[in-house]
Amino acid sequence: MAQTFDVNSFIAEAKAARAEALAKQEAAKKAAEQKKADTAAARGIQNQANNKFQYADALEKTLKDFEGQLRVFGTKISRGDKLTAIEQKDFDRAVSEYKKVSSAYNKAVAQGNAILAKMPESFTKEKKETQAKAGIVEEAAPAEAGPVSLTDFLKSAVGNVEKIKKLQQALKNAGTYDGPVNGILNADVLIPAAERAEEKLDRYASLGITFTDRFEGYSRLASTKDDGGLGTGGPSRTEYPSISSPTDAIATINTVFNAELGRDATPAELKTYAGKLIAAQKQNPMVQVTRIVNGKKIVETTSAVDAKQFLIDEIKKTPVLKAEIDMRLKSAQSLTRQDLEKTARANGLDLDKNFGAVVDTWVKRVDSGEDIDVFKNLIRNTAKIGLPDKVAGLLDNGVDLETVYSPYKRLMASTLEVAPDSISIDDPTLRMAIGPDKEMSLYDFQRSLRKDPRWQYTDQARQSVSQAALGVLRDFGFTG
Repeated sequence: MAQTFDVNSFIAEAKAARAEALAKQEAAKKAAEQKKADTAAARGIQNQANNKFQYADALEKTLKDFEGQLRVFGTKISRGDKLTAIEQKDFDRAVSEYKKVSSAYNKAVAQGNAILAKMPESFTKEKKETQAKAGIVEEAAPAEAGPVSLTDFLKSAVGNVEKIKKLQQALKNAGTYDGPVNGILNADVLIPAAERAEEKLDRYASLGITFTDRFEGYSRLASTKDDGGLGTGGPSRTEYPSISSPTDAIATINTVFNAELGRDATPAELKTYAGKLIAAQKQNPMVQVTRIVNGKKIVETTSAVDAKQFLIDEIKKTPVLKAEIDMRLKSAQSLTRQDLEKTARANGLDLDKNFGAVVDTWVKRVDSGEDIDVFKNLIRNTAKIGLPDKVAGLLDNGVDLETVYSPYKRLMASTLEVAPDSISIDDPTLRMAIGPDKEMSLYDFQRSLRKDPRWQYTDQARQSVSQAALGVLRDFGFTG
């Protein structure tokens, strides 16, 4: 997937969708502002919409984090680099989660816009005049909590000791004020307490429940303070379930099965784990908790269940699948060791003798996702000790000594008339071809091989002696 994936286009499309959602949000806010009435119901609607927009803001931070991760992968992919197994896993997860969070972001903004559309219109002077001309007489609506703004309500108590006492006692009973009931207006304490109470009254307003005045509302808060009802001093909790569709669940399950077991899930396994995943997602939604701390609204967001990690944990709880994973791991470790042994032999080294103390650690690290080439290069770094810089440079670029010595090895096999496979890279005669300062030419190496005691028993040697003897006889006239 990653090798043909255009990360920049993917991010650009998601950002364009977010920009469109934000444009609609601004339009919805302007439309709501034009008709907003100064009532508890209107404030409740505004708060509901704000909760959605704040949730979207929190998601945007997550999106930016994912974009940073994706751009790192995008840079590697654009260079033509191959992602390691663990990088591929992280990349696929980042793409999947980025899509989900982008969808949740756009949905939250759309929901906020829909809530703002329900904003009640204010009863303006122009509307009254229009109705009067039409002969329409509208009955006065029941008094609501907060026909005036909270600021004006508090201002009306300034200088009125009895009203301040009444307000202090009402807020104390409601559970938002713990100061003295003395008729003294301490704005630093009383205003935050009133704002906390206002938050609770707005929750009632969002359900269409109104009160004749704020004091009646405070009485309701006091009556429900200890029974966990609406208006208690506890935090508000909003859940945003993120439940996979059957198609998405199957795709996620197969992704995990391929990563952990190297195969797709069977139909029976798909049915089992899709059910478990969807049930877990229903039980563990993304949760947004809003609480008031020292007069400030604190919004905490808890992530939903991580689908892939949940499935990995569930698979490992199944004995048969756990055994399959362990067997695959052992097989992979065996192949890794064989690959490292091959590199060691290709560089004239013995893996167990030269690296026995660390080779098991290397195998585990490769299994955890590290690139095996890292450890192959460590082997080559040991092999290049004492060799000329030119040869050492070849090893630094991933070339094994077997390749470097290959021309000499072929020449040695043909000159001494032995099988090429019988000549190891650590053969002393072969290693003479490359010294600490320079390497021999093939001509000089062949001349040195003819001084090797083994050469005198070759057909080439016997033919050479025969030709020399024949030449002597000819020189003395004994042959024609």
